[in-house]
Amino acid sequence: MKKSILTLGKTLNKVEQKEINGGLVGLRCYRSEDCRGPFDCCSFGACINTTHAIFDPYCS
Repeated sequence: MKKSILTLGKTLNKVEQKEINGGLVGLRCYRSEDCRGPFDCCSFGACINTTHAIFDPYCS
């Protein structure tokens, strides 16, 4: 069982990993003014995109 689970999918390269892990979303910030473009909110040290947010995120 474990072996069949470990062989699922494919190995991702660095570019693909960065896309999944957030790419630009991972920009570090201290306040919302540090963020740019669609990533307009600084939430717990990372710029996030609030365009389609269901709940109002905490923005500093």
